[in-house]
Amino acid sequence: MLKLCKVRREMENCLSPKVKNEMTTECNHDEGTPDLSGSLGEVAQNGHGESNGSLKNGNTDIGVGVKRATTNDTEVDSGQSAEPAAKRRKTGPPQPKNPISTLNELRPGLVYSTLSMEGPSHAPMFTVAVELDGQVFKGSGRSKKLAKHSAAEATLRSFLQFRNASDAAQALGQNSTAVQDFTSDDSEVGFGSNSNVATGETPPSGKNKTGGVTTTSNAVPTSTATSGGPSQTTKNPIMLLNELRQGVEYQLKRESGEPHAKTFAFQVTVDGQTFEGTGNSKKLAKAAAARQALSKLYGVIASAGSSVLHHMPIATMPDLHLSQTLADKIAKLVCDRFLELTAGNPTVAKRKVLAGIVMTNEDDEDDVKVISVSTGTKCINGEHLSLKGQCINDCHAEIVSRRCLVYYLYNQLDKYKNTRVKDTEESIFEPLEGGKGVRVKRKYKFHLYINTAPCGDARIFAPHEEEADQTDRHPNRQSRGLLRTKIESGEGTIPIKAGADNIQTWDGVLQGERLRTMSCSDKIARWNIIGLQGALLSHFMEPIYLESIVLGSLFSATHMYRAVCGRIEQTVQGLPPPFKLNQPKMNQGSSTESRQPQKAPTIAVNWDCEDDQLEVLNAMTGRQEGDTSSRLCKRSFLAKFVELLPHIPTITDINTRELKNLSYGDIKAFSTNYEICKRSMVSAFSRAGLGQWITKPMEEDSFYL
Repeated sequence: MLKLCKVRREMENCLSPKVKNEMTTECNHDEGTPDLSGSLGEVAQNGHGESNGSLKNGNTDIGVGVKRATTNDTEVDSGQSAEPAAKRRKTGPPQPKNPISTLNELRPGLVYSTLSMEGPSHAPMFTVAVELDGQVFKGSGRSKKLAKHSAAEATLRSFLQFRNASDAAQALGQNSTAVQDFTSDDSEVGFGSNSNVATGETPPSGKNKTGGVTTTSNAVPTSTATSGGPSQTTKNPIMLLNELRQGVEYQLKRESGEPHAKTFAFQVTVDGQTFEGTGNSKKLAKAAAARQALSKLYGVIASAGSSVLHHMPIATMPDLHLSQTLADKIAKLVCDRFLELTAGNPTVAKRKVLAGIVMTNEDDEDDVKVISVSTGTKCINGEHLSLKGQCINDCHAEIVSRRCLVYYLYNQLDKYKNTRVKDTEESIFEPLEGGKGVRVKRKYKFHLYINTAPCGDARIFAPHEEEADQTDRHPNRQSRGLLRTKIESGEGTIPIKAGADNIQTWDGVLQGERLRTMSCSDKIARWNIIGLQGALLSHFMEPIYLESIVLGSLFSATHMYRAVCGRIEQTVQGLPPPFKLNQPKMNQGSSTESRQPQKAPTIAVNWDCEDDQLEVLNAMTGRQEGDTSSRLCKRSFLAKFVELLPHIPTITDINTRELKNLSYGDIKAFSTNYEICKRSMVSAFSRAGLGQWITKPMEEDSFYL
């Protein structure tokens, strides 16, 4: 007891008068010996005790109980104590437990093993692993202690769950608006609940049992897809990828283009997979590569900094959403093929709009083929129209790419007419029931890539402004959805005036009337009804529709959907089967192109996989240099049709013996169902109050072979 009193006196010398009085009052009210169950070690630890502040009685630690004064009563008299403020007790929240201690309380007896020590001797990096329930959790650090801490944290995270997927998405800085069922297994979002994740390995896409976001301190989320589609985030993709996978490095692969319009390509490697992005600056190229990695490995769509605001996110339209991985693959194939074709030729490499069509095989994801690549932004000048079908009226990139596809189909039919090929896998066609006509095998799908939104209705919006309210009656909103025509010898489109005389005549155009050509948005909408094959091929085959449309920039799901099919889905009717209103999937590629304010070239370049030759057209005349007609002109297609007709049974009742007496326009008219669909499409736009479809002068289709 004497010894305890001595310790008490030593402590009182370090305390303020108020605390001393309170201790004295406490002792006077207590009977017998004061309560010694307090922690004198705690007082000593905070500078209020001596090194002998913890006494032992046998094997039992004894501390002196000290009642702590309130915050307002803890002022220290400067005359009583000269100890620095740093040694005074700091109030605040309790410090978290050591993760190793916490894990040991939950699962005692776990064994940590050092797997490796890498790096130089002055800065080593240790990797430690711990096994729990058959799963191995790893951690790395500059010391074995830090590595053990990291491994323990990864293990602890396997015990934790967010209440719902939106909380997990918020942790990753993502937007999740889908309503989640808390009782559903699909809405659970765990951390480290997959052994592959715990070991830092990335499981195949879509194999996560929880269907949510799974991550550890050293691992990455395997899936961020919700039931409505992939998760989206506006977070910088480079920053987000670095947070999930620290230390990733970007490598410059190539640099091309003129000094004022450079294009850079960067690669980043994650888990042995290489992702390449391109852009008009190094920053944009790196961001594109990071977006591809995020979409492939994590299922996260990181919006491009220069892309438009997704007023209706594509993730909310699961039936129309094309997977980001496939969209990036299609875009990369077209862009790479164009670079290969124009390498070393800066004249033909100049372009503003690039388009291409890619064919995929649903039975083999590696069977992907680029069908066509083209550039161009101009239409023919009215004075160069041809009465013999020897020129191309519209040299916009996506329109020329569609003509390249038609050329490819003619060549495939030419191979199909060989009886030795009909029953093999070499042909993309298969015979229809009854033996009349053919169709493209169901496994083959066609995808259109355009490096920007098609001209016309799909491009009539402000990229960096929020969508106007539905009740907005601003006059400019009335132009949404209207049919529009391209400007002769220029760029851009203008809406068709309601009630105006929209019939074009040959002599009127030659006299100086402006030649009007329907916009690319309108033509794509037409393709989604009558198909890509055209009138002549409709004699042989069922309609072919686009599986998807991939844009490189200026992508808005709201405007794109309206432009290509949505504006007439309520008014189109009377389509004979198998014709239909097609609703293609859509998405934007990770590698985006920034706006280039420069004059568009007057040439249009095209290539297809059959001829494998680059054709350069003068967009103002619709011909090659020297007035040579293109292989894609109407006359060339009619010649191929006449050659195939005797060898392939037709769907229609066209009489081969009367071909010599039929003009190009007459042969098109014999494709009855095709013509019915065309009239239904024109009527649908008219009933919707969107304008009247304008055609070229009728004399253009009045030529014979």
